[in-house]
Amino acid sequence: MRPTPVLLCAVGFTALAAPSALAEDILTHPEPETILEIAKGFGSASLDKDSSGDPMVAGRMQGMKYVIYFYGCKDGQNCRSIQFSSGYTDEFSVERANEWNLKYRWIRAYSKDGSNFKMDVDFAGGITKANVEAQFATWDSFVSDIKDFVAE
Repeated sequence: MRPTPVLLCAVGFTALAAPSALAEDILTHPEPETILEIAKGFGSASLDKDSSGDPMVAGRMQGMKYVIYFYGCKDGQNCRSIQFSSGYTDEFSVERANEWNLKYRWIRAYSKDGSNFKMDVDFAGGITKANVEAQFATWDSFVSDIKDFVAE
């Protein structure tokens, strides 16, 4: 049995339509408004600028303050990556940071003027909005681990 021309036309149209719909969802730069919109889905957030004039999102997840820094920007636009960051002023040794880094994969800990936790997201080549949302979900999933680890 041979497919009818109408069926082939419908299949061909569907195949052509799918990539263009996906292309619209790919972010080649972390647009501050998009990042802010996603952040608000995970708690309170506001858009600001850092000391270099680059965009910055400040927010709270599960009561923990965090900041998203934008990197590789040109005149505060067309940034190349973002970094989630949260820190405490507690005593936090290099050994303690290394203990975290051996135990957890996605978020790195640093010892500098207290504890610092960071997670990078690179937009090189483009990533989907769904992937950015997944990065927020990853950060959110570690919030209680960070708070518990710092409290130990």
